[in-house]
Amino acid sequence: MKNLIKISLLLGLVVSLNVNAESGDKLDRQLCSICHGIGGNTTSEQFPMLAGQNAIYFTNQMKAFREKSRANLNATRFMWGISSRLTDEEIDKLAAYYEAQTPVHSGKITDKARYDQGKALFTTGDQSRGILACAACHGEKAQGNASIPRLGGQHEEYLKKQLKVFYGNDRPAAAAMHEIVKALTDKDVEALAQYLQAQ
Repeated sequence: MKNLIKISLLLGLVVSLNVNAESGDKLDRQLCSICHGIGGNTTSEQFPMLAGQNAIYFTNQMKAFREKSRANLNATRFMWGISSRLTDEEIDKLAAYYEAQTPVHSGKITDKARYDQGKALFTTGDQSRGILACAACHGEKAQGNASIPRLGGQHEEYLKKQLKVFYGNDRPAAAAMHEIVKALTDKDVEALAQYLQAQ
C-alpha cells in the first residue's frame, strides 16, 4: 500500500514536471527508479527489470504506452502518464542507458522439477501440443534480440502476470505471443517463469 501511495505521488509530480534531463541515468533517477529500481534493477515482483533490456524493445514499449496501445493494468495505472511526458529523444536516452546496465538477480531455483519443465518448454517446446521453443525467438539464454525482449532474470511473479496478459487483447503489437500462449496451461506458465527468473 505504501508503494502505491508513493507511486501515486510520483505520477502527480510527473504531470507538473517539465523533464529536461541530460542523460538516461538522470531520467532513471527522476522518473523510473521508484518502481524499477536504480539502474533498472527492481526488487519488486510487480514491475519488470529494465537493466539489460534491449533498447529497440524498450523504445517500442515506451511508445506503445505513450500511444495508449499497450493497455494492461500497470500500463494504464502508471506508464501512460509517465510516458506521455517523454520525448522520443528522452525515450532513446533511457533505452540506451538501460541496455548498458548489468541485470542483478538472485538466479534462485525454488522448485527444481518446475524449473526443469520450464527449461524443456523454453529450449525445445512441445510439438505434441503445438508449443514452439521460446529460445527460437528469445535466444538460448533468454537474452532477446533487438525488438524481442530479454526475459532472463525477470521476476517470477511478473513473468507469470505478463504471460497471462497475452491471453487478452491488451498488447496488440504482440500478435505472435497471443497465439503461442493459447497452448500454455497455468502449470506451463509457472514452469516457464520459474526457469526464466533463474537465467
